[in-house]
Formats: sequence, structure tokens, C-alpha cells
Amino acid sequence: MRCKSLRTLILSYSFKGEEMPADSGMVDFDGFQNLRYLTLYHCELTGQMPLWLSKLKNLEILSLKGNRITGPIPSYLGTLPNLFCISLADNLISGEFPKELCRLPRLVHEPTAAQVVDDYLELPIFTAAAQNPIFYPRRLSNFAPAIDLSLNHINGRIPSEIGKMRLLHILDLSINNFSGNIPNEISNLKNLENLSLSMNHLSGQIPSSLASLSFLKSFNVSYNDLEGPIPTGTQLQTLNASEFKGNSKLCGSPLPNECLNKSINVDNKNHLVLDNEHQIPWFYIFFELGFIVGFWGVCGSLIIKKTWRYTYFQFVDNLQDRLYVMMTVHMRRRLRG
Repeated sequence: MRCKSLRTLILSYSFKGEEMPADSGMVDFDGFQNLRYLTLYHCELTGQMPLWLSKLKNLEILSLKGNRITGPIPSYLGTLPNLFCISLADNLISGEFPKELCRLPRLVHEPTAAQVVDDYLELPIFTAAAQNPIFYPRRLSNFAPAIDLSLNHINGRIPSEIGKMRLLHILDLSINNFSGNIPNEISNLKNLENLSLSMNHLSGQIPSSLASLSFLKSFNVSYNDLEGPIPTGTQLQTLNASEFKGNSKLCGSPLPNECLNKSINVDNKNHLVLDNEHQIPWFYIFFELGFIVGFWGVCGSLIIKKTWRYTYFQFVDNLQDRLYVMMTVHMRRRLRG
């Protein structure tokens, strides 16, 4: 904590099963104040995200993936002025997606020349794999702006405010409990390359506005409750069908099931045409409706109104008598003639 030149701190696979340090005095020293890259990757740390993280004003990359962190995502993360890459995946985080997180300055606005500092790392960062070690960029600015909240217990809707993070390249919200529609505002993320929303409880249709995301290389919405056609004329048709499977009401390329034509029109034979297969006899429907309305319009009135009923049958009796007299007179004239 007293190392004033400390900019990168990677303690992955350490402190197995211990509790997340919650001492707010940890950042009172100059050392942690200069941290720009903090990783506690797969330490299985328990507890909630500590408040002292809010004091790391120079922090750019934060990875707490693979722990046992509980509780909600703290809203103070959205106040860190330089944070642009967050991984909280594979934890026990609950609650909703905080709208404050959508205000991260480094994901909303391009940094000015005065805000750009030397981010070259003096020591290389790499993963010590057995055969092929993975070397990470020597400049922090070369890391992709990302938010990874996958494999947690986050619920509620994806906030529409997410469209403010226009500089975001990677958004992974998979394997959570998100519900509701995919917000149309995601189409504002013009730099988005990878979007994963799989294994949630999302419903509704895929917004057609996603066609405007020209940099989108991966779009996984498998195992949700989505419906309707996959937007056509976009790069979505070039993706693997597995990225859309598990949505029984979803149709269109690249899925094998085609969408039925739902257009409705009236042909020249007074039939209503639906789905190009089933025809409804439009003329006969109107004829039957007219008969029903006319019949009950007369008979129903006679049943309800007693005075109308007497008047009606008196009129029928009089008409019958007049017809009888007319027919009798006519027959006698013919016999006389």
C-alpha cells in the first residue's frame, strides 16, 4: 500500500476462500491511490465489494472474476473517472443493473488530450500457461472497453440508459436473471463488437435497430423467451444458429425455421386471405351477421316491449282481414264476369 509507483496489482489465484478486505483505510496511502490495474481473479473471496474501491480514482481496469462476492453492484463504480474495463463475472452478485454504471465517463465520452496520460506498462503482463502463454497489451489503452457481469444472479430489466456507453466494445450479461425486452437503446453502442445476453428471461423481439451495429461480430441471445423474426439485411444472418437457439418462437435466418407470412389482404372473390393458405368466406360472414342483427333487431324489440308486441300483432291481424276481404271481392267479380 506504500508503493507510490504501484500501478498494476495482480493477485490472481491467491487468498483462497478468504474474506474480501473491507478496511476503508487501505487506500489512505499514496500507493493504492495510483493503482490503474487491479486483478483479484479466481481467489474465491467472500463478502461484498468494499467501499475502498471507490477511492481508486486512477483505476482503469478492475477484475474480480471468479470469486464468491455477494450483494448488489455498488453504484459508486459509475463515479470512477478512469474506469473503462470491468469484469465481475462468475460471482454471486444479485440485485439489478445499476443505472449509475451507465455513466462511466470513459465509456460515455472520449478523453480529452489533457486527460490522456502515459499508460505504458514497464513490466509485461502474461498468463503463465503450460505451453502458450498469453501476453497482454503493454498499454492499458489497448484493452477493449468492456463490462462483463456474466454468471451471476442479477435480475430486473436491462436499463435503457445502457445506450449512453457509446465507447463500449464488449457487453456480457449472460447467465443471469434479466427479464423484459432487449432495450432498443443498445443500438446506440456503435462500437460494440461482442454482445452476449444468453441464458436469461428476456422476451419480445430483437430490435431491428441492431442492424446499425456494423462492428458487431458476436451476438448471443440463446435460451431466452424471444419471439418474431431475426432482423434481416444485417450481419446477424452470418452468425452461427447456435447463438439464437433455445427461443422457440424466434424464426428466420440463420435459424432453419422460416417465418410465416402474416400479411393480410382481400382478394377479388370477397375472401380474406391470411398466411397465403387459409381463406375466410368474407361475403358469407357479412350475410350471416346481417341476418342475425336484423332478426334480433325486430324480434328482440317485440320480446322486450309489451306495447310494441300488442301493436305489432294487431297490425298483423288487421292486415290479414284486409287481405281476406280483397281476395273475396276479387273472386266474386271474376265469377260474375
